[in-house]
Amino acid sequence: MTDTLNTTTTGGAADPAHHPTIAVLDASDPTLRTVWHVQTDPNSATGRYSGAWIVGETPTDGGTPDSEPDPEGADAGTPGTGSVDPASVLESLLRGTVVLAVGDTDPDTVAGADSRAGTTTLAAIHAALTRAADEIRAAAKKAHEENPHLTVPRLPAVTLPDDGPDSGAAFHGEEIARAAWCTAQAAGELVEQWFAVESQRRSRAHLKETFGPDVRPLPLG
Repeated sequence: MTDTLNTTTTGGAADPAHHPTIAVLDASDPTLRTVWHVQTDPNSATGRYSGAWIVGETPTDGGTPDSEPDPEGADAGTPGTGSVDPASVLESLLRGTVVLAVGDTDPDTVAGADSRAGTTTLAAIHAALTRAADEIRAAAKKAHEENPHLTVPRLPAVTLPDDGPDSGAAFHGEEIARAAWCTAQAAGELVEQWFAVESQRRSRAHLKETFGPDVRPLPLG
């Protein structure tokens, strides 16, 4: 006899307070800022990715700012840019998010980025996922030792995705958004890895009792 249950990661209501959006921010260009959103909520209605927003300074000729969503079909339903001050646009895009900086980008030096809820890195998320998976394995092993009828789930491997230039072969859009897209894709892969780990964890009743019945927030480091 085992304690395997049928579980899913969908069907509930989105919960941004517990599943914050990751905002990938590239400010390597001196005048342009690129933002991609990566949703960590398993019940997100917008899909895993939304963006890209390319936010820039108002041209000196009085034209329209270089601020426009990427045309690749990703959801761009949050702040329009128009002629709004770029810092105000960034403040809106980053408000309440956890910022994942691209390359040498320092959020502390980017106007508007102080609205963020926190910062993280791909390495920090990967390390946190690894620790969380190890905690599940340890709890499952202990439960099995106490009750051999309880099975130990085979958790999927947690790996650090590549976000380098070679990972952008499938990218199509404004070239300035490529680096942020690569990082966003890597972050999204980590989100999916976490959902896979949680799916296996939630398939065991005793682990649902130990860690909770719902998909837990992505460990952000």
